[in-house]
Amino acid sequence: MKPPIRIGELELNDPIEDIELPDGPGGIPYTEVRLLVRLDRFPVGHAHLTPGALDAATVRAEVWRQLGPAINEQLAQAGRPTLAALPPVGVPTPAATAADEADEPPVSVVLCTRDRPDKALTAVRGLMALRYPRFEVVVVDNAPTTDATRDAVLGEFGADPRLRYVREPRPGLSCARNRGVAESTAEIIAFTDDDVRPDQWWLHGVVRGFGRIDDVACVTGLIPSAALDNALQLYFDQREAWDAFCETQIYDLTEHRDDSPLYPYSAGIFGAGANFAMTRSALKELDGFDEALGAGTPSGGGEDLDIFLRTVLAGHRLVHEPSAIVWHEHRASLDGLSKQMRSYGSGFTASLTSLLLRSGKARRELPAKILRGGSRVASIGERTNDNPVLPTGMIRREYLGMAIGPLLYLRGRFRRRRPAGPPAAAGR
Repeated sequence: MKPPIRIGELELNDPIEDIELPDGPGGIPYTEVRLLVRLDRFPVGHAHLTPGALDAATVRAEVWRQLGPAINEQLAQAGRPTLAALPPVGVPTPAATAADEADEPPVSVVLCTRDRPDKALTAVRGLMALRYPRFEVVVVDNAPTTDATRDAVLGEFGADPRLRYVREPRPGLSCARNRGVAESTAEIIAFTDDDVRPDQWWLHGVVRGFGRIDDVACVTGLIPSAALDNALQLYFDQREAWDAFCETQIYDLTEHRDDSPLYPYSAGIFGAGANFAMTRSALKELDGFDEALGAGTPSGGGEDLDIFLRTVLAGHRLVHEPSAIVWHEHRASLDGLSKQMRSYGSGFTASLTSLLLRSGKARRELPAKILRGGSRVASIGERTNDNPVLPTGMIRREYLGMAIGPLLYLRGRFRRRRPAGPPAAAGR
């Protein structure tokens, strides 16, 4: 596998037609077409197609060959007839009622950004186009150096009552997220970043996740790659595999456990900070996000892993809901990818350090689990080691981050003791 790879979607309720393949970036032909295949808006899996065989009949046959059992399983779970092949006109859509939409609870969306006005505006456009009936968007501008983000967002959406802009002067993603929680109004609060494109049905999936089982305090969603135009983006896609699980997963401390010897401290299985939601009551119980973690702090990350872990350790349930989808724009520069992978390593061990300092349960359990699960940590590069087109040295950067993460967390805690900046500004 090598880039560029064309990314697309295929909804099986619609007729399957010929796929038109444009020229690749810089005129380089695409080596593969990867489709996120959905049925009734719910992901079934990925289909990998050859660029030279994209006529409708071949696409139908190849998607069925790769995903037929998963498609029939999803139909059977919904009590619908299974198929022998994909019909050219599409799989009939189940009837929906107006009451389904009327019963949807309100949702607050918190979007944190810093000094990236173009990306922030693009993300806000996607959020304001969501099909969900009742939602608000709180844009938190985190310690900006200019007014460009405020001017861009309010210039286009300042008259929309669904949007609120606030400026948080204290740097750090956790500070920004805590401010967003304070400014929001709904019980369900969804979080995303300025480098994603939300699916129009994203919030429907989020709410579906909260309804899967009792006592769900956190829902994470699917994060497919928005583009795989070069080896750097492909590396991140292979390493993180954020869209690997197209089945609903439930995590808790009782009957819904992962088989990892590190569980529940194998936090990467839960999801990522670009796409998750929490209940306001759970965030209040957990005292919000740890402001010594996250982008903009010395650790560079880990605030999402920390909140996921604390949710499960507190006895709540976390649901990974694949139908809650946002598309992620991966780093396209070597320097950006290198810094990101180091931050992922440091954020992981920084989040564990935070737990060790605050949780007696973690202090009792974690050392023995790390010894038993050390081989899992040592194998983090397995998905990328055998691909010669991918950049080298990224795993070493991640290991370096892991080694220094505890020290960086302590440095972040020390910095948090300093006086806060001037009062924050808010606006519409």
